Amino acid sequence: MKIPLDWLGEWCGWSESSEELANRLTRSGTEVISIHSTGSKVKGVVSAKILEKKQHPNADRLTVCLVDDGSGPRQVVCGAKNHNAGDIVPLAKPGTTFPDGMTIKSAKLRGESSEGMLCSAKELGLAEDADGLLLLPSETKLGLPLEEIFPGETIFEVEITSNRPDLASVEGVARELTALGVNRKNRTAITKTPEKALSGWKVRVTDEKDCPHYTLTAIDVLPDLESPDWMKKRLAGCGVKSRGLLVDATNYVMLEIGQPLHVFDAERLHGKTIEIRRAKEGEKLSGLDGGAHLLTAEDLVIADEKGPVALAGVVGGEPSSVQKGTRKVLLESGSFQAGRIRKTARRLSLTTDSARCFGRGGLDPSLVERGRDRFVQLLTECGAVEKYEGTVVVGSSPTVPVQPIPLRLERMQKILGLKMDPKTLATKLTALGFREEKGGWLSPSWRADVREEIDLIEELIRVEDLDKVPVVLDGLAEGQANEDKADRQRRQIRAFLVERGFFEVLSGSLVRLEEGQSVGLNIAASPDASAYRDSLVPNLLRIAARNISRGQVDLKLFEVGRVIGKGGKEEIRLAVLVAGRERPVHWEEGESKADLFSLKGLWQELRERFDGLAEAGVVRETDPAEKKSASLKAATWVLECVLETKERRPSEYREVSSFPGVQRDLALILPQEVAFADVEKAIRLAAPTEMEGLSVFDRFRDASGVKVPKGFLSLGCRLQFRSTARTLTEQEVTGWEKKILESLATRCQARLRGVL
Repeated sequence: MKIPLDWLGEWCGWSESSEELANRLTRSGTEVISIHSTGSKVKGVVSAKILEKKQHPNADRLTVCLVDDGSGPRQVVCGAKNHNAGDIVPLAKPGTTFPDGMTIKSAKLRGESSEGMLCSAKELGLAEDADGLLLLPSETKLGLPLEEIFPGETIFEVEITSNRPDLASVEGVARELTALGVNRKNRTAITKTPEKALSGWKVRVTDEKDCPHYTLTAIDVLPDLESPDWMKKRLAGCGVKSRGLLVDATNYVMLEIGQPLHVFDAERLHGKTIEIRRAKEGEKLSGLDGGAHLLTAEDLVIADEKGPVALAGVVGGEPSSVQKGTRKVLLESGSFQAGRIRKTARRLSLTTDSARCFGRGGLDPSLVERGRDRFVQLLTECGAVEKYEGTVVVGSSPTVPVQPIPLRLERMQKILGLKMDPKTLATKLTALGFREEKGGWLSPSWRADVREEIDLIEELIRVEDLDKVPVVLDGLAEGQANEDKADRQRRQIRAFLVERGFFEVLSGSLVRLEEGQSVGLNIAASPDASAYRDSLVPNLLRIAARNISRGQVDLKLFEVGRVIGKGGKEEIRLAVLVAGRERPVHWEEGESKADLFSLKGLWQELRERFDGLAEAGVVRETDPAEKKSASLKAATWVLECVLETKERRPSEYREVSSFPGVQRDLALILPQEVAFADVEKAIRLAAPTEMEGLSVFDRFRDASGVKVPKGFLSLGCRLQFRSTARTLTEQEVTGWEKKILESLATRCQARLRGVL
């Protein structure tokens, strides 16, 4: 919604800049999405009088005008048709630059010289479209810059959320600013219309749920009156085009206080009865939007004795609309059921301002009569009313029982985390329109959305300075729940695998019944989807087969998904597959094939990095039966494990020593059937706590038996010793080395290579 600040300034006053005011609104939940200014967008355009107008001798669509801006006459060629000698129009002299980059120059057009350009409202940024030149008032002084004639104003464009229909008006935004500390101005109350019953006209409502309150007011008006300039200016600032006083007044009331209205030409209606009813199947309406709408029984219409003349709350009908020469009007002001208006507007793709207002629901019930009174007041002030005929009223403003809402200071403090002085609290709620009664607070008629204590608390914090609210970290927000931990771990595992060149696949959870121990479905989706999977491997193999058949033979795939585990319990598993080459061929190294150890190494790294993985993940080569089922011929290796969430192991604290370390290398000769795991175990059993590192730097076997006897191998082990309390001595390290060699000799039949 667009709101001119000049109009808003009639309701309240502020001293801050427009940017500061917009920030105040936005922080309270009413977002100001843009700020822009109206008025002439071109500097250097001045007012000028057309002294003479004649047809261009070489162009039928052009005229040659002699104009004077007070500095002397000049000739200008013009393409518009709506001007005559004596008119005051905008003149852009040579050298004037427009926002689109066009610069006016002296030139010849079809043989006639042109010293400037006469401008339309669109070219000056004063309107979105224009049919001709902008004609200025006849009393306008010559040579006056257009920015002085049209100084413009600041416009706020405000985003109105669906739960705040009370903000969809200038009055609503002014009320909001008052609650935010802006001074409210005293305004003259809307003049009540005379309580005169309208004779001769009848109004019938078939279902009061669709239309609980409806008024029809008859007025004799002077025909063809234009809206005053101040009204046109405000409507233009809101993006509404002027369409004559009668229509403009309805739009003005809707923008000012939020009540949509509609006017009928009483002489174009059939009969003297207006009925608010559901449409009959197949009825049609020619709308003011230009559409021919086919109606259904779900649509609510305003009908005369012949048929529908308007879609209630959405759009009026063209045959009954006010025209030039209209002298008798019927003003409609009513309340319509929001859901029905919303459905009709959505079905017919009609996004009128009226449909938006009614469709939000929650309009202040008192607006029906206030809107009628304000319309009559505007027409009276503009001198358009010849005779006020009276009003027919059907129904009344619906009264929803409202109970005082309790507000406990302790609860408010617990929720918001801050204390609020009771006097300050009362001031803010009163400014928002709430009234204290019987130990609670009554909501105003325009705030149907506030019905509980938490709603009141939300209102208070919304208009409070949010910087005062303390920031407290919530344990649950930090992901301490088990589900959060599990989800975070799965995301980390995915990222870990992707970093190592693996691609994630997503497959369906339904497989063929014969695959593993799948749980069969009572109603199968298809022969290939007749059971819930108990393993991720079958689908992974099928995906691998599809890729290999298309030439993608080097594969690194993984999937995280749900399966049926032991006892019919659902569990989340990780499956990984490798095939082809370990990595792309490079000129510096030979081809390296993926094998069982590719996954064993990956599994070891996964276990070290992530808690909660199964103690023994299944790492294996796929068997012939699995490959046949998946139509797979290439050698593939798979890993599958259960992902469980456990408490994370606490990190072990190790003090960083400032003392130097000692390194010893052991060249061992041992039987080739001895595994390194046994060697490591023998070393660690004899090693002191000061041994901080163990690694293998060489492994050698001599088939000839010359350097190393047959059946034996040479293993180079590097030991690193360091103390956190002192510098180690040579005697200490030598003693530890001796014990380690003794342990190796006893447990692994290992000896130093030099003493073999």
